[in-house]
Amino acid sequence: MKIQTFTPLFVKSIAVVFGAFLGGYYFTELFHHPTSLVGGLWAVISAIIVLEATHKETFASAKNRLIGTFIGALVSGVYLYYFSFSILGFIVAVAVGALICFLFDLQKSVKLTGITISVIMIVATLEKGIHPFLNAGLRLAESAIGTGVAVLVALLALYIENMSARKNIVK
Repeated sequence: MKIQTFTPLFVKSIAVVFGAFLGGYYFTELFHHPTSLVGGLWAVISAIIVLEATHKETFASAKNRLIGTFIGALVSGVYLYYFSFSILGFIVAVAVGALICFLFDLQKSVKLTGITISVIMIVATLEKGIHPFLNAGLRLAESAIGTGVAVLVALLALYIENMSARKNIVK
């Protein structure tokens, strides 16, 4: 990898980790202190998944991330409202999430749906007192925060690239 490619990616990665963690952590802290670290982590994971080499790829990834997270949060929130965690229920929830994605032609969101269901289910087993819809809502919000940070960083990088290109034209 050339240094010209590595440096922007390196800087963007640092920016998304920093911004997403702080955003996810402090947002979750407002509503449920025991899972605030999970909030920061989940926002960072979302930002890293969404951030791509170009702004257009980042936008497409952001769309898939938000759709997958929404479906995963909905499925797991409803499941956990009616049932407690079990391996069989976990498998069924992931299968239902995948089925919803396929029914609505959202194949690019299947993996993210399954990952979201997994995180929400595991948080529910670790934090027994958290309401299922609060858990699902927080994970959805944290994912949106991480996704938003990645999109903002991609837009900022595009702006800097355009300004740099204009400077080179003016010279």
